[in-house]
Amino acid sequence: MKILFDFDGTLTNIQHEYASELARLESLVCEASGVPSEVFVEWLRRAQAHASLTPERYGWCDHGRVSAFCDEDLFMQVASAMQILDEWTGEGVAGTEAFREGMGTVTFMDLTERAHLDMHAEPLCAFNTPDPEALSVLQTLLDRDCEIVVVSNSPASRIIEKFEHAGMRPVDHDNNPSARFRICGMAGKFVLADSPDPVSFGGRMVDLDRPGYRQILSRERPQAVVGDVFSLDLALPLEMARREPLVYEDMQLYLRVRPYTPQWAIDCMLNPPSDCPASLRLLNHFNDLPSLMLRHG
Repeated sequence: MKILFDFDGTLTNIQHEYASELARLESLVCEASGVPSEVFVEWLRRAQAHASLTPERYGWCDHGRVSAFCDEDLFMQVASAMQILDEWTGEGVAGTEAFREGMGTVTFMDLTERAHLDMHAEPLCAFNTPDPEALSVLQTLLDRDCEIVVVSNSPASRIIEKFEHAGMRPVDHDNNPSARFRICGMAGKFVLADSPDPVSFGGRMVDLDRPGYRQILSRERPQAVVGDVFSLDLALPLEMARREPLVYEDMQLYLRVRPYTPQWAIDCMLNPPSDCPASLRLLNHFNDLPSLMLRHG
């Protein structure tokens, strides 16, 4: 069996990295603007509350379109709030003058990207490498002669370094595309092209015009895909299975449920399209994965 795994949030717990990025962002904004910490925190709260009213409008964007929604991931929640603060500051919303005057041409999103890079530069430790239970599950699957491909938007070298820190040794797909445990980095699952392909899932219109990720799925033809962000990880393989049932008739799709997983994504997994041959399942406990795959394989 060939299994495609997402990395961040699926094989790792992003809570610590999220907290680290948020603390760094707060420091950068306050330093750049001269605004007290408590003032920034209050504006962050307001922006997050605003985003929650229409979450389908905000998130990870590409080509001017939402690629993944702000309520699907902790980092997207932060980025969306910073997008809104940039909008409010640009519009001259009352109370944002101090940010605009102090930061000049520097945007909230500029500082968000810097904080994200700083977070990724932190030394490797138990908080930013794969969960012990994820490592155990991967080893169990490898012992069963499964083929594991970790598909990440990050560089393969970063993912390999994190696995090696945890005691496992995958290889870069580009160096050995037939290896049984390999990393496919820079996957561009969030990258949209110029031909919008909106499909409704749980009341959300998810754009599936993702040629990079589609190419990977077409090349690998996995029997299972495991991810924690529905729009990025699972929407496209689900629709490919629906459109090409003879090719993907035995595909299993697993959504790793996290505290931040939105209800609409859960509903999508519980109520799949009637013409979709793929099996959709919620993964509430990651160590259940081998038995679930064995049962439904």
